[in-house]
Amino acid sequence: MNPWFSNYRSKQGTVGLGEAISYYTSLGFTVSLPLNDTQPYDLVIEKDNKLQKVSVKTTQQLNRSKKNFVVTLRNSGGASGKRIIRKFKNTTCDILFVYTVDDVRYEIPSNLIKVTNYLTLTKDWDKYIVKKNIIKTHP
Repeated sequence: MNPWFSNYRSKQGTVGLGEAISYYTSLGFTVSLPLNDTQPYDLVIEKDNKLQKVSVKTTQQLNRSKKNFVVTLRNSGGASGKRIIRKFKNTTCDILFVYTVDDVRYEIPSNLIKVTNYLTLTKDWDKYIVKKNIIKTHP
């Protein structure tokens, strides 16, 4: 089963988390995982003797023109029949790591992100691509 096209979004998220761990580990950074998933970041890396919080997002969603990927930044969930939407805050993590279905990885300083719901990966964000292995999955 391809996790990108599973009925369970958590499988796609697990692939993204694995990619982030692989990427940072391959650079020689220490990677730490939080004990639970109640914090607004997914992992912590030790980079240049400094701890940095990383939020990991994945996307296969294209914008209306089908030219750029769109990343959902907000999180939703809840219990007891209540749905809670938590908008992205650029102060709750240091890095936004994005992994696309086309096998492109971005490492974006979170303080540069001024939106709270969706981020469209236009050419302006290309300077934050850290690994690109294009696998054509879209026409």
